[in-house]
Amino acid sequence: MTRLLETRVGRITAAAIGAALLYFALKLTPFWPAAWLAPIPLLLVAFHAPSREASLLVWLAAAIGVSSNLTYYLQTTGPIATAVILILQILAWGFYVNRTRSVVRTSQSWTVVFIFPALMAAIDTLVSRFSPHGTAGSFAYTQMDFLPAIQIASVLGAPSIVFLVGLFASTAAIAIYHGPRIRRPSLAYGIPAALIVLALGFGELRLHPSTDAPLTRVGLVAVDEFINPPAPPERAEAVWRAYADGVTHLATQGARIIVLPEKIAALTPGQAAARQRDLASLAQRTGVYLMVGVQLNGDNRKDNPSWLLTPQGDLVAEYHKHHLVPYLESDLTPGNEYVVRIIHGAPYGMAICRDLLFVPFGRSYGRLGVSALLVPAWDFGRDAWMASAMAALRGVENGYAVIRASRESYLNVSDRYGNIAGRARSAPLPGATLLAEVPLGPAAPTIYARTGNIFGWLCFAASICSFFVGPKSRIAIQ
Repeated sequence: MTRLLETRVGRITAAAIGAALLYFALKLTPFWPAAWLAPIPLLLVAFHAPSREASLLVWLAAAIGVSSNLTYYLQTTGPIATAVILILQILAWGFYVNRTRSVVRTSQSWTVVFIFPALMAAIDTLVSRFSPHGTAGSFAYTQMDFLPAIQIASVLGAPSIVFLVGLFASTAAIAIYHGPRIRRPSLAYGIPAALIVLALGFGELRLHPSTDAPLTRVGLVAVDEFINPPAPPERAEAVWRAYADGVTHLATQGARIIVLPEKIAALTPGQAAARQRDLASLAQRTGVYLMVGVQLNGDNRKDNPSWLLTPQGDLVAEYHKHHLVPYLESDLTPGNEYVVRIIHGAPYGMAICRDLLFVPFGRSYGRLGVSALLVPAWDFGRDAWMASAMAALRGVENGYAVIRASRESYLNVSDRYGNIAGRARSAPLPGATLLAEVPLGPAAPTIYARTGNIFGWLCFAASICSFFVGPKSRIAIQ
């Protein structure tokens, strides 16, 4: 392989392989093994190519990789924002690889294997902290179908998933490039191997708890239609009847808690009061806790709340969405309260859709010790898998189940480990329903919920320090 990479044709071929792997790793429905493999050929190209060629090939490969979501970004953010997002992603991949190249080509220190994963985890931490879109686009979500790998997030957060995947690729690429010439090869290759085995072993153990958690039967209903004036009254009533029929059907099957999507209808204050009475009657008639999302259009403000109604027909909570969609929800007023209610002896939190893109939001409910989140939502169709995965990872990080009912997406129930307890696609009238049994774990914060992103910020600090601390031994640049 080394001889092949000494030729330009070989390097172009390797870059093309890396680009293809990155394309499938970064899709809205990612192929998780591709994420572990994609950086390897890109790093090897950079290690063997002259500086300008290395940068060009990596940027081109990254451009191909991130283009997997081009049409989705155009649909949801517009052309200018799409260009900015894609350029930043391309530059980030170029930074990861070229910075690692500059260290690996001049150092035989066994610690060089940690440069690439630390950079990835550091940038992931920065983006999740400062981006207006929270953790959207995080490399951690590529692993949501590989459950053992994501359990480490319950201790160290999502950046540790990024670090784990990057560590594998970095170690493999450096082993191919440096081989036994590296100082202390037993440490250079042994420590990463041990860390990966320990992380995956921890994940396997966590996925098989020693005690069985009690099961709660929940239901979800979604109709892919937003009732917005001037919708014909008969159409609006048809949608509300479909929801009532779905709730009644799920209640007869034993559902004790039923969640409907966000923004089922835009309502004036008078309409909201009347609809709330109808929903309270439905909850009382079916004997369920009912969570419903609506839009309230008052004279001076608009809100995106959800109502929680008891089997007695009482409104016991009204939660207002914290994180509104830029531009699309710029006319709405954000909320700022975290709402927890005891249902059948267990603490449940309330959230709406985009709230769960944000790590501090999810961690707040972890610290409050909820057993599950009830989440009305509304997605963009194509991002159904990813939207559900992002919400589920908040549950893994903080130790709670996520019961998420979304329009134009999935009705999705995940447990505190990210296992899918139930999933169904939403549908137009007469809508779709899902009945699922979800295990509720102990209402206690995970280690991550207590300590936060310490690991990610340590990776950031280590990455900064690496620019000022030179390697102790050098080899000639090949």
